[in-house]
Amino acid sequence: MTTQPPSPAPSSQSRTEGGPWLFYLIKRWYSAGHVRIEEVTRTFGMTTADYSMLAMLMRKGPCSSADLARAARITPQAVTQQVVQLESKGLIVRYENEANRRITLIEASVLGRENLAAIDQQVAQIERTLLSEVPAEQEAAVRAFLSRPPVFNP
Repeated sequence: MTTQPPSPAPSSQSRTEGGPWLFYLIKRWYSAGHVRIEEVTRTFGMTTADYSMLAMLMRKGPCSSADLARAARITPQAVTQQVVQLESKGLIVRYENEANRRITLIEASVLGRENLAAIDQQVAQIERTLLSEVPAEQEAAVRAFLSRPPVFNP
């Protein structure tokens, strides 16, 4: 009786049909940019999480911690920790909502807005560099696809 050697374990980076997993490809591009963005944010005494939270605050405008948690899809406790960290760095300000005194609103400070604008310029350059060899039509198609919210229908 002869036995066959076991089949090689499937790679997390490739599939038998259709090439590598889309998740892997997206992660590879994300990682390439993230490393460079991390270098930029570090020069401002910030983390990439700080940068993301500030960018979200600028998009939403003054909002509560609960609003931020929902928008970021993270726990209120995680937002609270991040808000304390951002406040200690002088990147945000918190103040009482005049319409409802039980709610504290959070907003980017002048320093936070200045840092965000400076980092955004450098991130735009990083993105241009990473996409420099991607034809405009392909970039537009990828942006359109990734801009759609994911839909999971079990």
